[in-house]
Amino acid sequence: MADNKIEEIVCEDKISALPEDLLVRILLHVPIKDAIATMILSKRWRFIWTILPKLEYDIFSYANEDDDDDDHEHESKKTSWCFFDKSMELHKAPVLETLLIKLGPGCPTDINVGKWIAKAVDRRVVMLKFKLSWSKGPTRLPKSLYSCETLKELTLSHKVLLDFPSSSCLPSLRSLDLIYVVYKDNASLDSFFSHCPVLNILTVKRNKRNRDDNITKFSVKIPSLQGLFYDSDNIISSLPDEDDDEVVDTGKCLDIDTPALLFFSISDHSGDSCSIENMPCLENASIDVNSFSNIDKSKTYLSAVRSLELYMTDQVVALYLFICVLPLSTVKFSRLIKLEIYPHRSDWLEALLLLLKNAPKLKDLLVDYAFNIDVIPCSWNQPSSIPGCLSSHLEFFGYRGYGGTEEEKEFVMYILANSKCLKKNVSVEELRDIQRASTFVEMIILFDNA
Repeated sequence: MADNKIEEIVCEDKISALPEDLLVRILLHVPIKDAIATMILSKRWRFIWTILPKLEYDIFSYANEDDDDDDHEHESKKTSWCFFDKSMELHKAPVLETLLIKLGPGCPTDINVGKWIAKAVDRRVVMLKFKLSWSKGPTRLPKSLYSCETLKELTLSHKVLLDFPSSSCLPSLRSLDLIYVVYKDNASLDSFFSHCPVLNILTVKRNKRNRDDNITKFSVKIPSLQGLFYDSDNIISSLPDEDDDEVVDTGKCLDIDTPALLFFSISDHSGDSCSIENMPCLENASIDVNSFSNIDKSKTYLSAVRSLELYMTDQVVALYLFICVLPLSTVKFSRLIKLEIYPHRSDWLEALLLLLKNAPKLKDLLVDYAFNIDVIPCSWNQPSSIPGCLSSHLEFFGYRGYGGTEEEKEFVMYILANSKCLKKNVSVEELRDIQRASTFVEMIILFDNA
């Protein structure tokens, strides 16, 4: 009897005796397939998974080229589809906080993907991420998605056709990711942005594999927006001898007007013209673009920035040569403290020196050649006057990927010789003996292979 009693104690199921909310938290840490499998453990576990506040599906990831002839593959797809469809149907949580769905190239093209989105809306979804990569063309999602009052974070990716009803509104949406989607037209996109009254963060990726997204003017005019991250791939030329970096005029444009923006990153090699304005609160920016259609508007959009990464393409150099030689130098970077320069096949030195003259409070300057495999020809003409930031504020100067050209030597020597507040600088060994204005310099020697 004693032995039997001991055995019963050892086999006692203490986990099943835990409160329901703890069991839910346990299942949130395992894949959804494993969470659903727990329903066979006992009656206690049978319906726990149906009240999970988060569901994550990643299925049909691979497409088999012989799908039509492979009975096993067909059966596998059917099983995966049934699992996905049935589990969504049985889910009963009153609030679905998070739904993540990734449907890969192997996804059957005859299924209704929209019904799961509608189900999530009915469950008052808060975060929805939907990626569709099937072989079929882009598909529309239910109109109810665009009127979901609880939705705060939304990601739509790849084979999605964004068709925003003009009467809809997303009153709670704060974060939006649009990744290589297709839009109904310009008006639908404009209506979408104008009916997101509290949108805070916007991420956009466009032009994947030259796919036309039906937009001729991508307009971002969102008063509430504080973070904008925009990436547009190159339009690949059909001409075999054309330079890969040559800007191809697409006849399209990007128009940005965001008065509350704090964080801005743009990498646009599409050839679309670019007009950017009205960023009086900007804190951090990363700029890598190939064209500015409206220099008069674009010349001041970075004037308030505090930290700036600048990829010195021909178009960026031309812009800053223009804005820094305006009469009476009306464009000032009065808040700029940190500047990182990435030269890119352009004579960038003159533009940089003019920019330094208009950045009186600059403390941190980095020139980074490390990821540029080409030798960039540049010219050096010593300025007639010393930028104020060198004599009064610059504390750190970095130079990565130093090539040892005469122009680079002259430039580095000029910075070191005139920077009175320099506390630390990155240089190369042959410049060790340069006379420096600052007596508080700590030398850090970096080589190309460091």
